[in-house]
Amino acid sequence: MTRPRTFFKGFLIGLSVFILLNILAAHLFSDCGLTALFGLGACADAISRLGFPFLFFEQGGFAYHSKLDPPVLFLDLLIGLGFAVFTGFFASKRKK
Repeated sequence: MTRPRTFFKGFLIGLSVFILLNILAAHLFSDCGLTALFGLGACADAISRLGFPFLFFEQGGFAYHSKLDPPVLFLDLLIGLGFAVFTGFFASKRKK
């Protein structure tokens, strides 16, 4: 297998792991899990939170509030992209 193909596979694996970690964190950090995030939860005053490793979005609560922090979102995306590139390089070097 060629090195670009193994890099791409490693990159996709790293990106998938980061996305799954963000989904898991959203489920664990939100008051009623993912259902509250999509507005389908049975909780009346649930707070939905997004972000791993940094919290960049929060909304809900009894006194409703909504907060999106774009610099933290950008940093979170940068970390995810860096992790995916790292796993891609690791996969391409390991396949030799």
